[in-house]
Formats: sequence, C-alpha cells, structure tokens
Amino acid sequence: MIPAPHRPGKPAAHVIHRHPARRTGCEATRETAVPTSTKQDYDRMTREEYADMRALLDGLADEQWDAPSRSEGWRVRQVLGHICLGLQTSPATLPARLVRFRFNVAKASSVMSYRYGEEHTPAELRADFTRLTNAPGRPGLAKMIPAKEFFADKLIHNQDIRRPLDLPRSIPTDHLVAALDALPSIGGFLKSKGNAAGLRLVATDVDHTVGNGPEVRGPAEAIILAVSGRPVALPEVTGDGVDTLRSRIA
Repeated sequence: MIPAPHRPGKPAAHVIHRHPARRTGCEATRETAVPTSTKQDYDRMTREEYADMRALLDGLADEQWDAPSRSEGWRVRQVLGHICLGLQTSPATLPARLVRFRFNVAKASSVMSYRYGEEHTPAELRADFTRLTNAPGRPGLAKMIPAKEFFADKLIHNQDIRRPLDLPRSIPTDHLVAALDALPSIGGFLKSKGNAAGLRLVATDVDHTVGNGPEVRGPAEAIILAVSGRPVALPEVTGDGVDTLRSRIA
C-alpha cells in the first residue's frame, strides 16, 4: 500500500483473548524478532482484518466518517481513501503518479489519500472497500509489499479508525503475536524496525515477549501501536525502555 503520513497516532483496542502459556519460570524471550508465521498465515489474517473492518464500516453513521482518526491529519474517510487508493493503483502507473510529487512517496500518499477520501461519499467508500477487499489475490500496490508488512498495516489502520470512535474490539491472539513478531523486522515507511531496535517488548495480556534490552511492557495492542509510531499508546506501556521508544516516535 502507499504508506501513511508520517507519525500517525493510534489507539489501542481492548484485548480479551489469552495466548497459551509458554513459560517455565520465566517469560519466553526471542532474542531477535524472527517471524514464525508463513505467507499463508499473513494472508489469512489480512483477510480476517478486512472482514472485521467491513463489519465495522457497515455500522458507522455518516458523521462518524468525518471523525478524526489516529492517522495524523486524516479523518476516518481518509484512512479508507488511503487503503482503497493503494488497492486500485497499478504498480505500472505509480511512477507517473509520483512525478508531480518529485517522487516523494509519503507526500503523494498523503495528498492522494486525502483527496480520495474527500471526493467519495461514505457509501462510495464503503462500496469500494468491500469490492477491493473481496477481490482475489492482492490487487494494486499490495503485490509489491511483503505479506507480514501488509498484514500489520491493516491491523494498525483498523485500530486507527476504532480508537477515536471508542469502538474497541477483541483482537485475535494470533494476530497480536504475529504483529509483535513482525514489527521489529519491518523498516520502510512504518519504521518499526528502528523504533523497536534494542528493546524488549513484553506483551502482558498474551504472554509473549520479543527482543532483548530495556523493557517496554503492556497490552500487546498498545505495544504494536507505539512501536509503529503512534505516541497515543505510550501512556499504556511501562518499563525502562519507554523513554527510548518515546524519543524515537515523538
């Protein structure tokens, strides 16, 4: 997908699922973040995130589409515009679209996503999202993005919408664990690799720990959002690594 604007802020949803205990006196720790999910796993979880988002959008009143999201400078409608735009932009046409932005992909994403959200009604955005996310395979720019990054992006954008609307959900445990494992290895526009570098991420609600170093402890979703550059989640985490993380994303 075309990357989101710099430093979007996100909320954390409430998680009630529990991960099976895997401890023998101490929490399991992965010294380095090596995702164990397969491409098929990521594709399945992406489809599940899409299904959850379709149900969410079906229940939104028109005025909720104009509510601020946790993506900086975007309302809910622009987040959807961002996703829809990426799913219907052909990789072959991308260079031509970037010319007017001097090939600044982040700026192009921000401007074009905003415009797409503005120029379409909630009904049109909902219809586009439903059509594009039910399409077989990975349409548009999706085919250019690694499966783990594409999945994490969708989980995060789902929460970008839900948090400010106060519409929490119970995120499946396998989604949380997969995102926690993947984010420390994702660079690019998400920048979570640099944000998580040298930190020990301890998700207390799913008994899952990734990395080694000063600790960032809290609910899995809050950690995911903070590591992906959402300062709004920082009050929900604790530990001697929080100040380091704050300095990287503030």
